Amino acid sequence: MSGKLGELLIKENLITPAQLQQALEYQRKFGGRLGSSIVKLGLLTGDQITAVLSRQYGIPSINLEYFEADPNVIRLIPMETALKYQVLPLSRVGSSLTLAMVDPANVYAMDDIKFMTGFNIEPVVASEASIMEAIKKHYGSIEEQERKKEIEDLVSFIDDGQTESVEVEAEDESTLNLAALEKAAEEAPVVKLVNYILTDAVERGASDIHLEPYEKEYRVRYRIDGVLQNIMQPPIKLRDAIISRIKIMAKLDIAEKRLPQDGRIMVRMMHNNRKKQLDFRVSVLPTLHGEKIVMRLLDKESLRLDMTNLGFEPESLEKFQRAIFKPYGMVLVTGPTGSGKTNTLYSSIAQLNKPDINIMTAEDPVEFQLPGINQVQMKEQIGLNFAAALRS
Repeated sequence: MSGKLGELLIKENLITPAQLQQALEYQRKFGGRLGSSIVKLGLLTGDQITAVLSRQYGIPSINLEYFEADPNVIRLIPMETALKYQVLPLSRVGSSLTLAMVDPANVYAMDDIKFMTGFNIEPVVASEASIMEAIKKHYGSIEEQERKKEIEDLVSFIDDGQTESVEVEAEDESTLNLAALEKAAEEAPVVKLVNYILTDAVERGASDIHLEPYEKEYRVRYRIDGVLQNIMQPPIKLRDAIISRIKIMAKLDIAEKRLPQDGRIMVRMMHNNRKKQLDFRVSVLPTLHGEKIVMRLLDKESLRLDMTNLGFEPESLEKFQRAIFKPYGMVLVTGPTGSGKTNTLYSSIAQLNKPDINIMTAEDPVEFQLPGINQVQMKEQIGLNFAAALRS
């Protein structure tokens, strides 16, 4: 649709031929749709492009911000298909399905969805940003309900007389039964629950998993998009077994409950219909009511080394790039946990990485290995700290 859209926008005097060339160059460099490139460059808004397409094809436009889709209709089309074609099913009347589309000229999408659902397609046009936001909102709520039921079923299974053999009471160090703790950690329900927590966190796009003990409850939270969210509350009697299971997986000392410990879990799991290797950095910290565990998910495939995909405003990105390309000085990248500091730093290094440039990093820990970069892992116990690395 790129050529047609560009011609339409020029015809309606919304952009100039020079601006169209600028947008086409941006599209060739960064990919995506032409309309999206025009919006990102600030030449037009998504609503303006939608209005032009609506007039051209004689198709109604819709503001999805004020539209509540029927969950039963949403389920007619898998999320993967909705993302592939950038569409959203809105309503069904008789044998017709109303479909919000970014590109109402995409007959292949309409044919595929008609074949998939058995309904005739009635297209309406909406902006790309609004459709992507609506997909995230509506499909996310359905997935959330399904996940919630899965969690409830799993916890119910574990708590419904299935945990007698994994209950571990250890009031103090003198009564700690290591053999019982190891046995409890290897019981099928505990293994299943821990595996579920790891895979569920990956599916939700979490950056961290928090397992937190309190006096009368045990809470699991994920950090998603920088915000901690409550996920589940496993039976408190499983607390010690869950902690021991994670310690065993991270090759930590299950008998040590007084001092902090750090370890790693390397796992292979199916994600998006393919196997992938994931690395969880595990931190165990003793608290008043037991050991708190925080697991940081390190997924190299999720690392975005393209600075244009990090959320910078164009003007801010230009300033930042000017700063990192200077041959001297210091750039500080700060922010709360999960805000994107690692992505920003690694993306900056990747952009600077050229055969004629020597780059060294001092890291604790080295989260991702980058080709062509001299990365140094800090080891405080032998005196290799940040100051020593900078002096060398």
